[in-house]
Amino acid sequence: MKAIIENGVVTALMTGDVDCGIPVPVGLPVSTGWLFDNERFSAPPQVDVSPDAQIEAERQWRMAELTVTDWLVTRHRDELDVGAQPTLSNKQFSKLQAWRQALRNWPASSDTPDNPSRPEPPKWLARLPLRTQ
Repeated sequence: MKAIIENGVVTALMTGDVDCGIPVPVGLPVSTGWLFDNERFSAPPQVDVSPDAQIEAERQWRMAELTVTDWLVTRHRDELDVGAQPTLSNKQFSKLQAWRQALRNWPASSDTPDNPSRPEPPKWLARLPLRTQ
């Protein structure tokens, strides 16, 4: 395997019979982002993210999730207000609202900012075009 280096950083890895790149020593787990200096590969330094920054990132994620589903709530309520058949069933709307409430409660939970503990959206939500009305 050979590494393509740009400005001292591995930008790509190539296999096969290629005439470019720097040979990677066998057994060294080089990947993109690794550093190459003085003919040696090294892993990039670990970046420590402060707990406050992690919490803020999770809150921003939460706000984005709420914002991207606001139109569903509005449309459902508008449809009911004009007496139209709502696009979402009562069960779907109830599950949507329960998930949205779990999102609102989630940042205050003790698991924050552990993103595996993020509330799971209803399964059917992934099939909807969430960025349009």
